[in-house]
Amino acid sequence: MKYKVDEWVYYCVLPDVEYFKDDMRPALILTVLNNDPFYDYKIYIDQTGKIKKVREQQLFSMPQPT
Repeated sequence: MKYKVDEWVYYCVLPDVEYFKDDMRPALILTVLNNDPFYDYKIYIDQTGKIKKVREQQLFSMPQPT
């Protein structure tokens, strides 16, 4: 898995669809779902307060402070 628990990332609902690809929301990785056959992570979406299961292709790295 590319991301770790407690890592901040950007979440995009449909990154392959032109209309949605710029709608990135900050999210926190809560759990890595190693045993789930469909989803890769459970995340907390900062702006909405929702918790969702997502696939890795919906997540994007957030610039880390130096």
